[in-house]
Order: sequence, then structure tokens, then C-alpha cells
Amino acid sequence: MYPLLCFAPDVLHIRPWPDEIADKLGFDPRSSYVEDFWLGILGPSTVWLLRRFAAGFDYCPGGFDLDLAETARSIGLSDRSGRHSPFLRAVNRTVQFGMAKLIGSEDLAVRRRVPPLTYRQVSRLSPALQERHAAWQAQQQAMAAEAGHGSTTAGPPRLEVVPAGAD
Repeated sequence: MYPLLCFAPDVLHIRPWPDEIADKLGFDPRSSYVEDFWLGILGPSTVWLLRRFAAGFDYCPGGFDLDLAETARSIGLSDRSGRHSPFLRAVNRTVQFGMAKLIGSEDLAVRRRVPPLTYRQVSRLSPALQERHAAWQAQQQAMAAEAGHGSTTAGPPRLEVVPAGAD
């Protein structure tokens, strides 16, 4: 587990966190996948924050400085910086769910792409969202097969969700 912010500085230095797997298989934080499936897990404030990070990387791919009070207000949260502030909780949720990691007290390394849900995360979705996720997976597999990316041909790696403990 990574360390969390206890008290927010005025400015947080946001840096990219390269991840070969998430960069290849993951989703832009502004995607419908994140909206549909990650929103209920991360919460709306954290999703909005990830979207702000993605927009910042669009303009400054190497990283940027984030004014925390301004960013909090811009996503509808108070700009208080105490350890229990809603904004600080949103920042810490990015760390708790592996979307970011704190480096020192004022630097946050952030993944550019959000990984697909794990089997455990899917199992915690509502039954309706579980069905939607299964339909989405089936559609992705059909599209890959149609494009000639079946298991017998070369192509991008396929992501299979395997239950924990399954061999």
C-alpha cells in the first residue's frame, strides 16, 4: 500500500506513471468504460479528478503543477485541505485504487489510463452493471475475433478476467 496525503500542499506536482499493461489495455479516464463501470467504485469526485489529470496530460505530457484549491472548487468540492476534506479523500482514493502513487509530500505519479476492472471489482457491481460489463466483454471479444485477433492469429493480447484462486 502506498502512503496517502494527510495534509494537502497548495500545489501538487502531477507526473505520469508509465504502466506498460494499463497503457496498452486501459481506458482514458474520460471514456464511457470508466463512466459506466469505475464510477460506482471510485466515486464521482475521484473520477472527475482523474479526468482533470488526463486533461492536464493532454497539454503537458511530462507533468504539470495542480493548484489544489482551484481544482477542488472546479469539481464542486470545498477547498479545505484538512485530512478529512472531500477533495483530499478523492486524491487519496486515486492512490488506494492504484490509479496514482504519492512520491514524497508534493508529487503524485498518475497512470494515464485506467485499467479494466478485476474479477473481484466486477463481482461487486450491481447485478445490472455486471450484466452490462459481461455484454461489453462479449462485444469486445467479438470485435477482436472479427478483426482477426482470435487466439490463433497474432494481434493485441486478450484480457481475460479469472476468478481469484482459479487455476
